[in-house]
Amino acid sequence: MPTDLHVTYPEPPAVIKEKPSLKKYLRYLLFFGPGAIVASVTIGQGQLILGPQIGAWAGFSLLWLISINIGSFIIAYMSCRFTMLSGISLMDLFAIKTKFSWLNCLFILIMIIFIPIFTGTIITSLGQSLAWIFGFGHYLIWGISFCVLAGALVVLGRYKVLEYTQAFFVAVLAVGAIISIIWLQPNWLEILPNYFLIDAPADFPLWVYEQYPSVTNTSIPLYMLGYLGTLTITIITLVGYLGWIKVKKWGIFEHQHDPAAFSQQCFNSFQKEGKITYLPSSTEERKKARQLLIPIKMDLSIAFIVIAIVSSAYMIAGALLLGPNQLLPQDAKLIQDQVIIFEHMADWLKPLFQIGVFFALFGTVYAGFEAASRMLFETSRNLIKPIRTIPYKKFTMVIFLYLLATGIPLSIVMSMGVSVLLMLSITLMFTGVIGVIIYGSGSLILTQKALPDAYKLGPIGVALVIFGIICLALPLLFFFI
Repeated sequence: MPTDLHVTYPEPPAVIKEKPSLKKYLRYLLFFGPGAIVASVTIGQGQLILGPQIGAWAGFSLLWLISINIGSFIIAYMSCRFTMLSGISLMDLFAIKTKFSWLNCLFILIMIIFIPIFTGTIITSLGQSLAWIFGFGHYLIWGISFCVLAGALVVLGRYKVLEYTQAFFVAVLAVGAIISIIWLQPNWLEILPNYFLIDAPADFPLWVYEQYPSVTNTSIPLYMLGYLGTLTITIITLVGYLGWIKVKKWGIFEHQHDPAAFSQQCFNSFQKEGKITYLPSSTEERKKARQLLIPIKMDLSIAFIVIAIVSSAYMIAGALLLGPNQLLPQDAKLIQDQVIIFEHMADWLKPLFQIGVFFALFGTVYAGFEAASRMLFETSRNLIKPIRTIPYKKFTMVIFLYLLATGIPLSIVMSMGVSVLLMLSITLMFTGVIGVIIYGSGSLILTQKALPDAYKLGPIGVALVIFGIICLALPLLFFFI
């Protein structure tokens, strides 16, 4: 493929060029797409399991973790911005601009180690939920069966179906959680300051030591990092997003018949020239480039708001309903004990909770398989050359089989007494916090070097990314306090 490339930016979607009006900005909501997948993955596993439990023993004191999650969204925007402006996947940039492609290798290693653990925990929690909902069968059989179903849908389905189903899953769970909190009528003057006060409980309440001693085996800072990891756009979805941009044909990919081939062409030019020389420099073209970034801004903003609202609802519900009843959901009954969040309004709402649980956890499996496959594909395709020639669907099948082959044995091990919460916390600490901090730091340095001066982040943009990285690092300080 020739590398003497020169491009002009496509015209932005028509709605962006319309005059300001309420109708125009309401139509901006239709840009919500990949963010629905991010929200589904986040809400399903994290907020159903860790959120209410942390609220039970920590009260409102850790709500600030939801606020600092803005850091991961700032990093996500910065990395997506680079790909939407340049056409080059950030992971391809890492592959040739880091010694021995060490960042790509590190992310692949994290995936190989921790994604099977995540698969094992979701098989366990989804299986337990289905066995409870239907009232019969072994939970491992339920969990494995529906994970196989979700994987088959990813392999055989289309991206648009994934996007629509995740938006539906998010809506079901979000509406239920919000209604529950409204019904509780909490004291918001007591709650709101905790979104901004960086603090943490010095120890677990006495009743946790007396009734749930196994919970105290995991340190409070590790719980904090694990929970923050559920909130963030993890490295899995961060890199997966770079692939979804091409599927959506956002930014420079607008109107491209084959976005993947065009991206490869951009990468080839960059590799040959050693820098990006094919972007236009006129004022009009730079204006179009800024307008083409609006969809990603809207998508990420809506995803952050949805995640913040639902996360708050479940942590607050845990503080108001589980804590006063000294009820702490454990590995064998992670989901069942939390039905009180809905039953406090009316007994007949229990089925609504069960439906919401199923949609949330199944949505996590469904979206998680796609995100993991997309992440590994983007990370390795210009690092391991044979992968360039493999159709994405075939690659997805291979990853799916690997996750089942490793995740099923781990779910069996967990059934023998290994703590699901501990395994989930460790996994999310690496994929959702440490990995994201490394990704964000590397992205800031390398994208600023690679982009032409006219397209680099300005001082305010750089400061915001640094602020985002610092936000994600804050809970690490509590290991030393």
